[in-house]
Amino acid sequence: MTAYDAQTALDAIHHHQVQTLDEYVRHANSRTYLIISALGLFAMCSSFDLPNPWNTAAVLAGNGLGLGGLFVYQRRAPVRRKTVGSEALFYAAMGVLLVVLFWTVAIGAYFLGLPARHTIAAAVTALTAVAASYAMRPYFETIVRRNGHA
Repeated sequence: MTAYDAQTALDAIHHHQVQTLDEYVRHANSRTYLIISALGLFAMCSSFDLPNPWNTAAVLAGNGLGLGGLFVYQRRAPVRRKTVGSEALFYAAMGVLLVVLFWTVAIGAYFLGLPARHTIAAAVTALTAVAASYAMRPYFETIVRRNGHA
């Protein structure tokens, strides 16, 4: 093997690694799964305002959307890789921020005397999750690329 052949092979490996990370980021930010998870989040969070049999149905529907969407998301992933610590930390931080936002809006709606305060907070949280996913995509891509060594 010549030096040129070795460099060509390394360049091909690097190119495929970049393609793999691009596909991983593209699939992670898929609009379909984002909408499904936002609807599940809305159903779960707005269930607090519903009376007893309906809140259970809303929780089940929200869990069904969330878990079903996650199952389909994992099964259809064109690239599978383990989530590393910084990615898990990113996801956890976003989750904590959304929970804090939900309860902040719900408590604010309570003090303002608004009806269906949890539904309002759920709508704000779901819309914020959608907007944040678009705003945070470059940061997520940077984290994935840094951990993917591409």
